Amino acid sequence: MEKKMKRIIAGIALASAAVPAAASEAVDLRFECGAAAATAGGEEPNLHGTWDFLMDVGETPNFGLLSIGFVGADYGGSLSLSMTAPVVFRNITLTGNNVQMTVASPQGDVLLNGTLSAKGNRICGLVTYHDGSIYPMVAQKRPSTYQSQPRSQRVPAR
Repeated sequence: MEKKMKRIIAGIALASAAVPAAASEAVDLRFECGAAAATAGGEEPNLHGTWDFLMDVGETPNFGLLSIGFVGADYGGSLSLSMTAPVVFRNITLTGNNVQMTVASPQGDVLLNGTLSAKGNRICGLVTYHDGSIYPMVAQKRPSTYQSQPRSQRVPAR
């Protein structure tokens, strides 16, 4: 499934880069992540890492990188999309397999709400803008050899 997702993202990226925006047709993206399940061993999932991010903005794919790390015992991060300036998350919370991220903007909060897959490597959900617009999104965690300290062992920021 991971290879299939990477091929889809790469194919859409190449197609949208090769065709001028005015000449391209609308794209219908469908994100299916399946039902979430409890993490193996009862260990809390770790969001730390780099994620490939894809959002369907009114039938236009918007690609980017989602970076999540620790600030003390809490998560922090940023999102850099191809169609917008980078944004910093005001907060990132993980409750079970539910992920919520908030970006503060001058017009109001932008919320990213998703469900973490059972393997902890994919987030599917919705982005809700301050004006009420809602767009589907998916994030796929990139493999990494770096292992951050579990959240339960981290010291709160001062």
